[in-house]
Amino acid sequence: MNKKKSKHFFIVLFMVAAGAIVCGRLLMLTVISHDKWQDYADAASQRAVYETAPRGDILDRNGEVLAASKPRYHINMSRVNLTKEKALSSANEVMSILSQEGENINKTQEDIKAQLSASGYDAYLPIVLAEGVSPRTVKKIEAKSCSGVYVSTDYVRDYPKGSLASHILGYVGSISKEEKKAAEDKGYRKDSLIGKSGIEKVREEVLRGTDGVSNLQIDSMGNVKKLLSKSNGKKGQDVQLTIDAEVQEVTEDALQRAIDAASVGGTFLSDYGDMQMTYAKNAASGAAVVLNVKTGEVLTLASLPGFDPNDFAEGISQEKWNDLQQENPYDPLSPAPLYNIATMTAVQPGSTFKPVTALAALSCGLDPEERLYDDGFVSLSGREYGCFLWNERKETHGYVNLTEGMKVSCNYYFYGIAAGQDLYTGNSLGYDKRIGNDIIIDYAQRLGLGQPSGVEIGESGGTLPSKEEKIRGIKSSLYNYLMSQQEVYFTKKVLKDRKNFGKKFENIVKWADKDLTLKEIIGKLKRDKIVRPEKLSELAKVCASDYFSQTEWTMGDTFNIAIGQGDNCYTTLQMANYMAAMGNGGKKNAVSLVVDQDREDSSDSGINKKHIDRVIRSMVEVTWADGGSLQGVFRGFPYSTAAKTGTAQRAGKKSVMNEEEYIKRHLHLIASDISFEQAQAEARRLREEYPDIYSDNGNAVRRAVINLSSNDLTSEDLDRYKESYDSFAWTVALAPSDEPEIAVAVMMVQGKTSLNAAPVVREIIGKYGEKYKWEKLF
Repeated sequence: MNKKKSKHFFIVLFMVAAGAIVCGRLLMLTVISHDKWQDYADAASQRAVYETAPRGDILDRNGEVLAASKPRYHINMSRVNLTKEKALSSANEVMSILSQEGENINKTQEDIKAQLSASGYDAYLPIVLAEGVSPRTVKKIEAKSCSGVYVSTDYVRDYPKGSLASHILGYVGSISKEEKKAAEDKGYRKDSLIGKSGIEKVREEVLRGTDGVSNLQIDSMGNVKKLLSKSNGKKGQDVQLTIDAEVQEVTEDALQRAIDAASVGGTFLSDYGDMQMTYAKNAASGAAVVLNVKTGEVLTLASLPGFDPNDFAEGISQEKWNDLQQENPYDPLSPAPLYNIATMTAVQPGSTFKPVTALAALSCGLDPEERLYDDGFVSLSGREYGCFLWNERKETHGYVNLTEGMKVSCNYYFYGIAAGQDLYTGNSLGYDKRIGNDIIIDYAQRLGLGQPSGVEIGESGGTLPSKEEKIRGIKSSLYNYLMSQQEVYFTKKVLKDRKNFGKKFENIVKWADKDLTLKEIIGKLKRDKIVRPEKLSELAKVCASDYFSQTEWTMGDTFNIAIGQGDNCYTTLQMANYMAAMGNGGKKNAVSLVVDQDREDSSDSGINKKHIDRVIRSMVEVTWADGGSLQGVFRGFPYSTAAKTGTAQRAGKKSVMNEEEYIKRHLHLIASDISFEQAQAEARRLREEYPDIYSDNGNAVRRAVINLSSNDLTSEDLDRYKESYDSFAWTVALAPSDEPEIAVAVMMVQGKTSLNAAPVVREIIGKYGEKYKWEKLF
């Protein structure tokens, strides 16, 4: 075979082989794998159009609607089996009706023409002619039966009572980036709205509905060929709450009126007697909780200021979002409308804790009839622990027993029974069992303080005092001190090692766990070679005297714990729960906001019921006996009430919005020999050398002033011209006192005096008693 024939042969052979491959492939696609590829083709030519299903309603205990789904009607034009001419004719007729009814029209005729002519991925979607039209307009359009025109419905969340119970209900919003993956796994569309807080969030899986979907077949140009299937949306399940909307409204109204009146020193007006409020200019927020004593059900839970969840229903504006942010982000007590004070803010309870101390003392053998002399104050380690009467007027309560001590809230008496000692004479109270901090805290815990209540929405666990908690606080304070004084005490080599210098401070802090002598501390610092030699003794003394020596429980800790100060920190919800446990004879229920939830059985605290009854009787004296701290508030009140007041001090100074500006304004008073220009220059140096610590210019300027004073000035000196915090105002109560049905706790942030919280408690009990027809005393 010559070369030319050979070449032709191979070409023919290649073409035959290629043809065989193509034919085989065609056979595979059209015959053997026909069904498989047809399925792919069908799937590729299908599109889904969704209709949002309504969420379930949220109801109060009596079936009153607190959150619902409000329908919004939209006028659409489907492209299924519709010619362009017919579509334009129908659109013209519909738009005429929309115009007559004053509706907002989304499209012009030109828009519709362009959209009908469009092709591509989204061409199958219906054309939206108008959104949010009225039911009246819907009826008129439906009566015309225009070809291709139909009404679709979606739903937006509606809260018919506005801001009522906003922190309980929560709000809905768009899926965030952080939520996207989990939401997709649960079948949410990217434009879905989900619960963001409160019941809307924690019951999201129950409340969410099943969206309706229309499956359409389209051609390659995106034109709709036919409707393949359609499923209707299904509403989510309703959730019924334990709260009573009417009493919730009373609670929020009374709390708001009390805050408003206290903030200007005005009068709280009430059917049960008007009350002049003590001026508390910083009063701007607070909380109130009412629990069913027997079941633990939440009847009301109020936190003010609140917000209107309707603002979130269709996407909140930036302006409204800004209005809901904390007034002063540097001040933890500044009002924050989205924050639930009732469940999340744990603060000192003040004298409302004294019933716990009384129960602990009774369990150890306190004779409730023994009268102890109030000598005004106790001196301890150079500090005075005074009764409020002594602190205010240098007067004393004289001789008081348990009931009288509770009635007038005598700190001196409660110091004594917590110590097991008659502090005036120095004699032992002869207890059968030694009392101590641990026993008092144990009783607090038994009654539900310092631990989650079980409520469905987010809550803080609060803080029970403990030696471990005290040590943690001391360690934290020492670490902060070392950080602030690093240039004073530590070598240049240590300071340059920014990656590891913090660990060296942590090592010093850990010495708090060891019982070290001053000599041993100096030796350890010397061996570590991190402290400037001339500062070894000074730093060792600071660590030993100001920090390590404070780690043990002291009698001062006992005094603070006994009257609800110190590390006692509880939420308003926990305080109501503790009252409910007392009113329930010592049985503690898991708190719940949702009806018919599986709840834990009540647990018995193991506290002697006779002791509880005795303490409750003492609390009744607070409201009606001569000299009772609430006698004036409850005079003439028709329902028997056991109550306790508390004015809890808040240490510290208010943080300002602009620390640098504050220093600039007051520097001539703080340190007349330091100019602000000098402070700025030193602050720049600090920020350049220690950017990991002084990222904020305000903190850098503060430290700069201290440095320029050769460390003579302290943080307290710098804060001298800042405003001090006012006390928290507390009142807790049980009613009716003989067979308690409800437990109430009210806390006003910076309310100054407990009496400012009392009329809110009285208003709640009074209106509740009227609604449920309690027997009146007269």
